[in-house]
Amino acid sequence: MKTIEAHKREINLKDYKRRSALEEDCTMLIDEDCIITDNGEPIIYYSKTKVDTSALRWAVNTVKYNKDERTAGLVSHSTVFGYMPRRVLLADFCHAALMATEFPKQHYIITNFVKDLEQIYIDYFPETYEKHKAIIKERIKEEWKIENSVFTSGIVNKDNPLKYHHDRGNFKGVLSNMVCFKKGIKGGRLSIPEYDIKLEIADDTLVIFNGQEILHGVTPIKKTHPKGYRYTVVYYSMEQMWKCDSLNEETDRIRKKKKEREFKRLN
Repeated sequence: MKTIEAHKREINLKDYKRRSALEEDCTMLIDEDCIITDNGEPIIYYSKTKVDTSALRWAVNTVKYNKDERTAGLVSHSTVFGYMPRRVLLADFCHAALMATEFPKQHYIITNFVKDLEQIYIDYFPETYEKHKAIIKERIKEEWKIENSVFTSGIVNKDNPLKYHHDRGNFKGVLSNMVCFKKGIKGGRLSIPEYDIKLEIADDTLVIFNGQEILHGVTPIKKTHPKGYRYTVVYYSMEQMWKCDSLNEETDRIRKKKKEREFKRLN
Protein backbone atom coordinates (compact mmCIF):
# COMPACT_ATOMS: atom_id res chain seq x y z
CA MET A 1 0.00 0.00 0.00
CA LYS A 2 1.21 3.50 -0.82
CA THR A 3 2.51 5.68 2.00
CA ILE A 4 1.88 9.43 1.92
CA GLU A 5 3.84 11.60 4.33
CA ALA A 6 1.95 14.61 5.66
CA HIS A 7 3.00 17.19 8.19
CA LYS A 8 0.78 18.99 10.64
CA ARG A 9 0.62 22.71 9.93
CA GLU A 10 -0.22 25.57 12.23
CA ILE A 11 -3.81 26.75 11.82
CA ASN A 12 -6.09 28.87 13.94
CA LEU A 13 -8.67 26.36 15.14
CA LYS A 14 -11.14 29.19 15.75
CA ASP A 15 -11.19 29.80 11.99
CA TYR A 16 -12.43 26.27 11.36
CA LYS A 17 -14.14 24.76 14.36
CA ARG A 18 -17.94 24.74 14.16
CA ARG A 19 -18.06 26.03 10.60
CA SER A 20 -18.87 24.09 7.45
CA ALA A 21 -16.04 22.34 5.65
CA LEU A 22 -15.28 23.66 2.18
CA GLU A 23 -13.52 21.99 -0.73
CA GLU A 24 -10.98 24.84 -0.87
CA ASP A 25 -9.92 24.38 2.75
CA CYS A 26 -7.44 21.68 1.72
CA THR A 27 -5.32 21.41 -1.43
CA MET A 28 -4.36 17.71 -1.50
CA LEU A 29 -7.08 15.25 -2.52
CA ILE A 30 -6.43 11.64 -1.59
CA ASP A 31 -8.41 9.18 -3.67
CA GLU A 32 -6.22 6.07 -3.60
CA ASP A 33 -5.49 3.35 -1.08
CA CYS A 34 -2.84 4.62 1.29
CA ILE A 35 -1.43 5.03 4.76
CA ILE A 36 -0.87 8.64 5.75
CA THR A 37 2.06 9.19 8.09
CA ASP A 38 3.41 12.11 10.09
CA ASN A 39 7.18 11.84 10.66
CA GLY A 40 6.92 8.19 9.73
CA GLU A 41 4.16 7.39 12.22
CA PRO A 42 0.87 6.15 10.69
CA ILE A 43 -2.04 8.49 11.49
CA ILE A 44 -4.71 7.68 8.89
CA TYR A 45 -5.61 4.55 6.93
CA TYR A 46 -7.75 4.99 3.80
CA SER A 47 -8.61 2.15 1.44
CA LYS A 48 -11.30 0.32 -0.47
CA THR A 49 -12.72 -2.39 1.75
CA LYS A 50 -11.29 -5.86 1.18
CA VAL A 51 -14.35 -7.86 2.23
CA ASP A 52 -17.96 -8.27 1.17
CA THR A 53 -19.97 -5.31 2.49
CA SER A 54 -23.28 -6.03 0.74
CA ALA A 55 -25.06 -7.04 3.97
CA LEU A 56 -23.74 -3.99 5.78
CA ARG A 57 -24.94 -1.74 2.95
CA TRP A 58 -28.39 -3.33 3.14
CA ALA A 59 -28.48 -2.81 6.91
CA VAL A 60 -27.70 0.92 6.81
CA ASN A 61 -30.19 1.39 3.97
CA THR A 62 -33.05 -0.14 5.93
CA VAL A 63 -32.83 1.22 9.48
CA LYS A 64 -34.65 4.28 10.80
CA TYR A 65 -32.71 7.51 11.25
CA ASN A 66 -33.30 10.17 13.87
CA LYS A 67 -33.33 13.84 12.96
CA ASP A 68 -31.57 16.03 15.47
CA GLU A 69 -29.15 18.89 15.91
CA ARG A 70 -25.48 18.34 16.56
CA THR A 71 -22.16 19.99 15.77
CA ALA A 72 -23.09 23.65 16.24
CA GLY A 73 -26.77 23.33 15.38
CA LEU A 74 -26.40 21.47 12.08
CA VAL A 75 -29.42 19.23 11.43
CA SER A 76 -28.30 15.65 10.99
CA HIS A 77 -29.74 12.20 10.43
CA SER A 78 -28.16 9.37 12.38
CA THR A 79 -28.76 6.29 14.49
CA VAL A 80 -26.58 4.60 17.11
CA PHE A 81 -25.72 0.94 17.68
CA GLY A 82 -23.92 -1.15 20.27
CA TYR A 83 -24.21 -0.01 23.88
CA MET A 84 -25.03 3.27 25.58
CA PRO A 85 -23.92 4.65 28.99
CA ARG A 86 -26.16 6.12 31.66
CA ARG A 87 -27.79 9.44 30.85
CA VAL A 88 -29.49 10.82 33.94
CA LEU A 89 -32.34 12.68 32.22
CA LEU A 90 -32.98 10.14 29.46
CA ALA A 91 -32.04 6.64 30.56
CA ASP A 92 -30.27 6.41 33.89
CA PHE A 93 -28.90 2.94 33.22
CA CYS A 94 -26.55 1.31 30.76
CA HIS A 95 -28.35 -0.39 27.88
CA ALA A 96 -28.21 -1.61 24.30
CA ALA A 97 -28.99 0.93 21.60
CA LEU A 98 -32.62 1.09 20.47
CA MET A 99 -31.63 -0.35 17.11
CA ALA A 100 -30.99 -3.68 18.83
CA THR A 101 -34.72 -4.10 19.58
CA GLU A 102 -36.28 -2.15 16.69
CA PHE A 103 -34.03 -3.52 13.94
CA PRO A 104 -32.36 -6.62 15.43
CA LYS A 105 -31.20 -8.13 12.12
CA GLN A 106 -29.60 -4.88 10.96
CA HIS A 107 -28.06 -4.36 14.39
CA TYR A 108 -26.55 -7.83 14.28
CA ILE A 109 -25.07 -7.25 10.82
CA ILE A 110 -23.63 -3.84 11.74
CA THR A 111 -22.08 -4.97 15.02
CA ASN A 112 -20.89 -8.31 13.63
CA PHE A 113 -18.97 -6.50 10.88
CA VAL A 114 -16.31 -5.49 13.41
CA LYS A 115 -14.61 -8.87 12.97
CA ASP A 116 -13.69 -7.75 9.44
CA LEU A 117 -12.20 -4.48 10.75
CA GLU A 118 -10.11 -5.73 13.66
CA GLN A 119 -7.36 -7.33 11.59
CA ILE A 120 -6.78 -4.16 9.55
CA TYR A 121 -6.54 -2.16 12.77
CA ILE A 122 -4.03 -4.71 14.10
CA ASP A 123 -1.96 -4.80 10.90
CA TYR A 124 -1.54 -1.06 10.41
CA PHE A 125 -1.72 0.30 13.97
CA PRO A 126 -0.43 -2.60 16.09
CA GLU A 127 0.78 -0.55 19.08
CA THR A 128 -2.38 1.56 19.22
CA TYR A 129 -4.54 -1.54 18.90
CA GLU A 130 -2.77 -3.24 21.81
CA LYS A 131 -3.24 -0.10 23.90
CA HIS A 132 -6.92 0.01 22.90
CA LYS A 133 -7.35 -3.67 23.75
CA ALA A 134 -5.70 -3.26 27.15
CA ILE A 135 -7.88 -0.26 28.07
CA ILE A 136 -11.08 -2.06 27.13
CA LYS A 137 -10.07 -5.24 28.95
CA GLU A 138 -9.28 -3.30 32.13
CA ARG A 139 -12.15 -0.80 32.10
CA ILE A 140 -15.17 -2.34 30.33
CA LYS A 141 -17.22 -5.36 31.39
CA GLU A 142 -17.74 -8.02 28.74
CA GLU A 143 -21.49 -7.45 28.33
CA TRP A 144 -20.86 -3.84 27.21
CA LYS A 145 -18.43 -4.67 24.41
CA ILE A 146 -19.44 -5.35 20.84
CA GLU A 147 -18.61 -9.04 20.65
CA ASN A 148 -15.08 -9.95 19.55
CA SER A 149 -13.92 -6.35 19.34
CA VAL A 150 -12.39 -3.41 21.18
CA PHE A 151 -15.45 -1.27 20.42
CA THR A 152 -18.45 -0.56 22.63
CA SER A 153 -20.64 1.53 20.34
CA GLY A 154 -21.07 3.30 17.06
CA ILE A 155 -23.12 5.62 14.91
CA VAL A 156 -24.44 5.56 11.36
CA ASN A 157 -24.61 8.99 9.71
CA LYS A 158 -26.84 9.53 6.70
CA ASP A 159 -26.09 12.42 4.29
CA ASN A 160 -24.51 14.51 7.06
CA PRO A 161 -22.22 17.39 5.96
CA LEU A 162 -20.79 17.64 9.47
CA LYS A 163 -19.11 20.88 10.46
CA TYR A 164 -15.52 20.89 11.65
CA HIS A 165 -15.20 19.21 15.03
CA HIS A 166 -13.23 16.88 17.24
CA ASP A 167 -15.02 13.71 18.29
CA ARG A 168 -15.95 13.61 21.95
CA GLY A 169 -16.58 10.95 24.57
CA ASN A 170 -14.26 8.20 23.33
CA PHE A 171 -11.26 6.77 25.15
CA LYS A 172 -8.25 8.98 24.42
CA GLY A 173 -5.36 7.83 22.28
CA VAL A 174 -7.23 5.10 20.40
CA LEU A 175 -8.74 4.99 16.93
CA SER A 176 -12.19 4.91 15.38
CA ASN A 177 -13.00 2.79 12.32
CA MET A 178 -15.34 4.21 9.67
CA VAL A 179 -16.90 2.34 6.73
CA CYS A 180 -18.31 4.56 3.98
CA PHE A 181 -20.98 4.01 1.33
CA LYS A 182 -21.68 6.62 -1.34
CA LYS A 183 -23.84 6.53 -4.47
CA GLY A 184 -25.19 9.36 -6.62
CA ILE A 185 -23.35 11.94 -4.53
CA LYS A 186 -20.94 14.73 -5.40
CA GLY A 187 -18.73 15.99 -2.57
CA GLY A 188 -19.00 14.59 0.93
CA ARG A 189 -15.22 14.42 1.31
CA LEU A 190 -13.53 14.25 4.70
CA SER A 191 -11.61 17.50 5.10
CA ILE A 192 -8.61 17.56 7.47
CA PRO A 193 -7.23 21.12 7.41
CA GLU A 194 -4.37 20.65 9.90
CA TYR A 195 -2.75 18.31 7.38
CA ASP A 196 -4.06 20.15 4.29
CA ILE A 197 -5.66 16.95 2.98
CA LYS A 198 -9.13 15.76 2.09
CA LEU A 199 -10.13 12.14 1.63
CA GLU A 200 -12.40 11.32 -1.29
CA ILE A 201 -14.56 8.98 0.82
CA ALA A 202 -15.45 6.91 -2.21
CA ASP A 203 -18.09 4.21 -2.13
CA ASP A 204 -17.15 1.14 -0.10
CA THR A 205 -14.09 2.55 1.65
CA LEU A 206 -12.63 2.30 5.14
CA VAL A 207 -11.01 5.08 7.19
CA ILE A 208 -9.15 4.52 10.47
CA PHE A 209 -8.03 7.60 12.40
CA ASN A 210 -8.15 9.44 15.73
CA GLY A 211 -11.14 11.74 15.42
CA GLN A 212 -10.62 13.11 18.93
CA GLU A 213 -7.21 14.55 18.09
CA ILE A 214 -7.61 15.36 14.39
CA LEU A 215 -9.98 18.18 13.42
CA HIS A 216 -12.26 17.05 10.60
CA GLY A 217 -15.41 17.97 8.73
CA VAL A 218 -17.44 16.88 5.71
CA THR A 219 -17.56 19.00 2.56
CA PRO A 220 -20.97 19.86 1.03
CA ILE A 221 -23.03 16.90 -0.14
CA LYS A 222 -24.90 17.26 -3.41
CA LYS A 223 -27.14 14.52 -4.76
CA THR A 224 -26.68 13.77 -8.45
CA HIS A 225 -29.42 11.15 -8.40
CA PRO A 226 -32.77 11.16 -6.51
CA LYS A 227 -31.80 7.93 -4.74
CA GLY A 228 -28.29 9.09 -3.92
CA TYR A 229 -26.90 8.52 -0.43
CA ARG A 230 -23.80 8.88 1.73
CA TYR A 231 -23.56 6.68 4.82
CA THR A 232 -20.71 6.43 7.29
CA VAL A 233 -20.67 3.64 9.87
CA VAL A 234 -18.35 4.65 12.71
CA TYR A 235 -17.16 2.20 15.37
CA TYR A 236 -15.67 3.57 18.61
CA SER A 237 -15.23 2.98 22.35
CA MET A 238 -17.18 5.26 24.69
CA GLU A 239 -15.28 6.26 27.81
CA GLN A 240 -18.43 6.53 29.95
CA MET A 241 -19.07 2.81 29.52
CA TRP A 242 -16.50 2.17 32.29
CA LYS A 243 -19.16 3.27 34.78
CA CYS A 244 -21.48 0.44 33.73
CA ASP A 245 -21.98 -2.40 36.19
CA SER A 246 -22.93 -5.92 35.16
CA LEU A 247 -26.30 -6.33 33.45
CA ASN A 248 -27.94 -7.73 36.61
CA GLU A 249 -26.50 -4.91 38.72
CA GLU A 250 -27.73 -2.31 36.24
CA THR A 251 -31.23 -3.85 36.38
CA ASP A 252 -31.23 -3.82 40.19
CA ARG A 253 -29.95 -0.25 40.18
CA ILE A 254 -32.68 1.13 37.93
CA ARG A 255 -35.37 -0.69 39.96
CA LYS A 256 -34.04 0.96 43.10
CA LYS A 257 -33.91 4.35 41.39
CA LYS A 258 -37.50 4.02 40.20
CA LYS A 259 -38.67 3.16 43.72
CA GLU A 260 -36.83 6.17 45.13
CA ARG A 261 -38.39 8.50 42.55
CA GLU A 262 -41.85 7.09 43.13
CA PHE A 263 -41.46 7.52 46.88
CA LYS A 264 -40.39 11.15 46.43
CA ARG A 265 -43.33 11.77 44.09
CA LEU A 266 -45.83 10.39 46.59
CA ASN A 267 -44.34 12.39 49.44
